[in-house]
Amino acid sequence: MPARLYSYTFAAVSLLLFLGVAKPATAQKEVLYSQYLVNPLSINPATAGSRESFHLTAFFRRKWVTLRNAPVTQSVTADGSVAGGRIGLGFQALNDRMGLYAATGVFGSVAYRFNLPALAKLSVGVQGGVNVLPLYDPTGTSLNRAIASFGLGVYYQSDRFFAGVSAPEMAGQTLDLTGRFLYRSVRPVMLQVGTTVELDENVALIPSVLVSKIADRPVGVDLNARLWFNEQFGLGASYRQNSPGLIQTNYIQALAEYQITSAIRLGYIFNSKTPENPTAGLYFQQSVHEVMFRFSPNVLKFTY
Repeated sequence: MPARLYSYTFAAVSLLLFLGVAKPATAQKEVLYSQYLVNPLSINPATAGSRESFHLTAFFRRKWVTLRNAPVTQSVTADGSVAGGRIGLGFQALNDRMGLYAATGVFGSVAYRFNLPALAKLSVGVQGGVNVLPLYDPTGTSLNRAIASFGLGVYYQSDRFFAGVSAPEMAGQTLDLTGRFLYRSVRPVMLQVGTTVELDENVALIPSVLVSKIADRPVGVDLNARLWFNEQFGLGASYRQNSPGLIQTNYIQALAEYQITSAIRLGYIFNSKTPENPTAGLYFQQSVHEVMFRFSPNVLKFTY
């Protein structure tokens, strides 16, 4: 059933400029990139509509659960397909208030899907949107700048195998009057490969690898594994080395998911560090907690 979609995306956190002199700042989408196991659209626009039925997913991220006014981040993603499954549409939105740096963004994605033998599919997708970032001019005045962003991706999916190549942030920069960068995205290139292995009649293992590369930085590697039991309860773990964000760091991610009904899924995600926040090391607690809510009415089939 064709779905109308609305959702939004974000990229990026900006480096503040001090000492009364403007210096280059950078920003990135790590807050979204870290969600890709349960939100594939966050790294590859070609995955828009790959699950065919409409999916709406909301994330709420917080550092200290019991502390008032603690740093928080909210994001929303929606995607689905139209034209008999040939065209996928997706949107993302993010409001990031994690630490000193604050940013918002909205993005839309369009993917076109080619049917291949053995029910496999190949998709190509594009993504565009706007980041709104608080940048500082030479006088120390904060200005909210709207900066355009653009990304590309290719995604292959069969019954047991999936792979994708994407550049989710190919553009996104602004200069001051002297020609120096006030903002420049990190622009990673990502390669993802994974498979689904039936360990038992009711147990599925989904191992995957993500390799990312940013210019002038070491290669990043994510090793992931997810287990699903009876298509109802899922557990996952990841080790991430040189994460593709403003700062490269190593951290562990753990997640748990529960399919309450065919239309509703809840999830919990734990990150041992807050990788997208350059000031995370200043906190006595560097880890961050995240809650996921997914709603997919009229779902055509179960998707991990």
